[in-house]
This record gives sequence, structure tokens and C-alpha cells, in this order.
Amino acid sequence: MDDDFIDETISFLVKRVIMPPGRWVLEQVGEPRPAEVASLVTGLAFWAFVVFLVFALVLRW
Repeated sequence: MDDDFIDETISFLVKRVIMPPGRWVLEQVGEPRPAEVASLVTGLAFWAFVVFLVFALVLRW
């Protein structure tokens, strides 16, 4: 498999799926222009929380 394809796919996912929710969360708590690293980390935490909630619903906790 081509390394460029993998790099582009990961870059797309990070910029279009992970960072926007992180940026939104940071804006809601009062950070008007969040840094990219902060958006990335917050976005990862956001999606981890979503996965945890889905997992809890599936197991009926």
C-alpha cells in the first residue's frame, strides 16, 4: 500500500473528524482561538467519550 495514501487518509481524519469537535468544545469553554494541538487532544478525548457512551449503551450499564 502506498505511504502517501495512508498519510493523506490520516491527515484527512485528523483535520475533518477529530479536530472540529475538539475546537468546538474548547470554544464552548471560552477559548476563542484554540491551538491545533489542544484541538487534537480535546477531539481525541471527545471521541473516546463518545465511544465509551456507545459501549455503555450497548452493554446497558
